[in-house]
Amino acid sequence: MTPDDVSVFLVEDDEDFRDALADCLDGAGFQVRAFADALSFYKGSLSLRPDVAVIDVNLPDESGLEVLGHVTALGVGAILLTARGTTSDRVAGYEAGADIYFVKPVDTHELIAAIRGLAAKGRRRLEAAGRGAEAAASESAPPIWRLKQRSHLLVGPDLQVVRLADQQTRLLAALALHAPNAAPRDDLLAALGHNPEFSDRQILDSAIRRLRRTVEVSAGIPLAVTTIPRVGYALRDGIVLDPN
Repeated sequence: MTPDDVSVFLVEDDEDFRDALADCLDGAGFQVRAFADALSFYKGSLSLRPDVAVIDVNLPDESGLEVLGHVTALGVGAILLTARGTTSDRVAGYEAGADIYFVKPVDTHELIAAIRGLAAKGRRRLEAAGRGAEAAASESAPPIWRLKQRSHLLVGPDLQVVRLADQQTRLLAALALHAPNAAPRDDLLAALGHNPEFSDRQILDSAIRRLRRTVEVSAGIPLAVTTIPRVGYALRDGIVLDPN
């Protein structure tokens, strides 16, 4: 694995520091996407899963510790950046899911080495999971769907074509990123374009019902989206995300 193969998402609200750090990581050969807040990061992660996320604790719209919950659910390596370096701060970061905790100012050489290490570890984990999935597939494989995100088309296992609304495409992509694990309600609401803090939970429930109905009516088979109490929803069918 070369640095060019490693995708890094940087979430930092300080523009000067964000630009400088993004330039440094880009110079190290990483594929870097930078975000100023949690919401833009959530939207960006719908279309691309990074290898490593580097997250500042103090973001304008949501704590970096909360963002870590989304990152760890994706199975992405997580590095936390903060100006606070007390033992209690570090413990809180690790308990929230951080793999590595850096106190600012950051030694960029150490940060680059940490990103490479986490990316390599993540690739090995995915390869092992892939081998396990291949073994399980021969026993009982769920239907495989293909979601064409730009075209808003869902192609079924028997090549049925379902035309989705833009919101339904974003909702299904968010479910797919977490599959087969549960996608948190807040992540799904953000994918719909709603602020989770001020949105009624029925907005998401209604959107899920409409998505299920649209797929079953058009494709003739149900989409396996199950409710996970007190967490969110989980997509149990296999799905391939196609950016086209």
